[in-house]
Amino acid sequence: NNIRHIAINSPLKGVKMSFLSDEEVASLRINRMIFHVVGKNLDIPVLLREITPLQHVDFFLERIKSSLKGNLFTFIANSNTDRILRIIKKNADNNPNCFTEQSKLLASDFQSHHSGGNTSMGCFFLFELMTNGNKLYAIIKYDNEDVVRYVLDEQQAENQIPRLERFNESFVRKAEAMQKIALIRLSDGEHGGDIVVRDRSKRTNISGYFKGFLQVKRINSEDELCDKLVGVLKEVFKKHKELLPEGIQKSGVNKIYEVLGRADFDYNAEEPISLLTSIFGPVDEQSPIKKSFSTLSRDYGIDGESFRVIANNIQKPVRRRIETAENVVISYNANHRPEIVDTDDGKKKITITTARIVIDDVDTAKNI
Repeated sequence: NNIRHIAINSPLKGVKMSFLSDEEVASLRINRMIFHVVGKNLDIPVLLREITPLQHVDFFLERIKSSLKGNLFTFIANSNTDRILRIIKKNADNNPNCFTEQSKLLASDFQSHHSGGNTSMGCFFLFELMTNGNKLYAIIKYDNEDVVRYVLDEQQAENQIPRLERFNESFVRKAEAMQKIALIRLSDGEHGGDIVVRDRSKRTNISGYFKGFLQVKRINSEDELCDKLVGVLKEVFKKHKELLPEGIQKSGVNKIYEVLGRADFDYNAEEPISLLTSIFGPVDEQSPIKKSFSTLSRDYGIDGESFRVIANNIQKPVRRRIETAENVVISYNANHRPEIVDTDDGKKKITITTARIVIDDVDTAKNI
């Protein structure tokens, strides 16, 4: 009963497009920033003051921009995070203490969800962002990194002994250091908004405690995401059919269903090449197939979304089609496939056995 027939008739209807347009990304800037120290070794977070004037904005803005693609969520009713961010948005410009004080409440709430298990020490960041005159917010849990740096004497060019310095409280460029990140666009009403989430501990969804802190639900179900993935792959096949090996040209849609229905797997939006290769043959980063897949993923609203593909939910449509070089088209159900045999002259003979012929007339279909 869990098997579903996947059919996408209007893939773009009601679709959530990219979180930010290219123009919004280009104009994105940090307006305010603060962080507090959190982690399992603390009973309460170490609460700090707002960083003003802003420092190292290029470093942090680059980190934020690198996370603009992810899983799409929205706030549920009565989300405390939603409530606090709206207080900041409404009052922070006129109340100099509002941003700091409300961020402390957010950090304390995060710490209350964060204190158990294998959670690590780090910093809870809150950024207020601006793009095209609109405010956005970014929440980042940045893990502490144990690093050693070397310091050289600029006055001594050669044969010097470097001085090594070890740090545990540091922010590094690598993406893995950002344990969790939520980019938030509040809606115009009294509550709600769209959130892009990247969670290192659960790439295909969101970890329990981060979900409990944000109080969000996923915009697209995994079934809907899978449907859209099938739609994207079909469009890619249709667009680039002539570039594909002959065997794939003949039965590319069948191959899509075959690969997706083979076994459960996690679809990783950051690494689609392996999936594309398993369906269409060798594909590299510069392939037009890869480029079309990226564009269509954005059009279908799954750009950046990672999710679990459940094989049992993938079922090939029962209706099949054979088209010959002579423009003979045979449409049939999968359990009534005609007999196809190779002949001595290299051609193929198709034999149809039927109880009776019900139509033998001029074809008046509009597309003929």
